[in-house]
Amino acid sequence: MTRLVIFDFDGTLFDTIQCVEHSVKLTFESLLPTHVPAPADIHSLISSGAGISDTLRALHPDTAVFNATEDQWVVRYRELYATHGQSLTKPYPGAERLLRYLKSENIPTAIVTNKGIAAVKTALEQNGLKEYVPEDLIVGDKTPGAKRKPDPASFANVLVPTLKARYGVEGLEDGEVLMVGDTVADIKFAASIGGKICWCRYGQGDHAECSALDPDFDVSSLGDLVEIIGREKGI
Repeated sequence: MTRLVIFDFDGTLFDTIQCVEHSVKLTFESLLPTHVPAPADIHSLISSGAGISDTLRALHPDTAVFNATEDQWVVRYRELYATHGQSLTKPYPGAERLLRYLKSENIPTAIVTNKGIAAVKTALEQNGLKEYVPEDLIVGDKTPGAKRKPDPASFANVLVPTLKARYGVEGLEDGEVLMVGDTVADIKFAASIGGKICWCRYGQGDHAECSALDPDFDVSSLGDLVEIIGREKGI
């Protein structure tokens, strides 16, 4: 039975590919205009589930120089994302219906993402979805105790104690947590926490690599998840 659903954000709940690609491009135009990466190179890194620091580092021509100025790059990216990219972010069809269904069934809903939580909260609020995901169940790359997926720390160090202390949810067993994501990092994260994985094939992940990991479920739209979760809950 499903007792907790964890969503990835980019490529799962929200279509952010244009937003991220545009913001990365603007960041390089701002800080290193002589080396603006090609869209295909940006897209390849996004598809791997890499966080923004790793993405910018991989695209930068000098790793040592980037490491010395990493904070400046990440701050600039997030400024440009908020100013120029956020308007390009939109929920996938069926997101509101699915989140409303989970709330009606009293199934806690969390988001674990390799991005900053400010952008996640803004997107949820601007699209009328804020009420469905509690702020203390949104875990990002800078959340204390969290580490980037597929490391299980975001679950073990953040979600588990929060769910117990504030929502009375404890004793989660293997298979009772459903991770919903679109990349290899999400599938491996589910395995690391003993959860089941629903792979969103409509997202940004590499199809061959994700399929090879044999996800428990795969969907072509968020709407398909209502039936899957209903079966898992015994409805």
